[in-house]
Amino acid sequence: MKVPFRRDRRTPPPAVPEGAVRVGPLADVPEGAVQRICQNPPIAVLRHGATVHAFEDRCPHAGALLSRGTARGDEVTCPSHKGVFRADTGKSIGEQSCRALRTYEPVVVDGVLYVNPAPREAREARRDVCDRISA
Repeated sequence: MKVPFRRDRRTPPPAVPEGAVRVGPLADVPEGAVQRICQNPPIAVLRHGATVHAFEDRCPHAGALLSRGTARGDEVTCPSHKGVFRADTGKSIGEQSCRALRTYEPVVVDGVLYVNPAPREAREARRDVCDRISA
């Protein structure tokens, strides 16, 4: 049985989601550093090679800008209270347990980064934001 010739076997690039905001060329996003890309809602991105994580740029505990914090791997540290969050899931992983960050869906199409400003999941309740560490 003869298999028909297919000119292009690559899958087409993913479509840009409706409502996604164009951030710019992926090459312009610094690698390994948190960068704020949007003010309303406040969104920051963290890039490692072709992998990009988009998340809320406000610490749920201290309200500090996470884009002014530090990044190590996929972890982002709040500049105010030193809380640590996973950039991919938004979960708090530091000694102080905080409410998770909102995360957003980044999409790269033809070397251009887009971020959908609708959060992936609804935010938890505002009460009991963080567990206090007893000193």
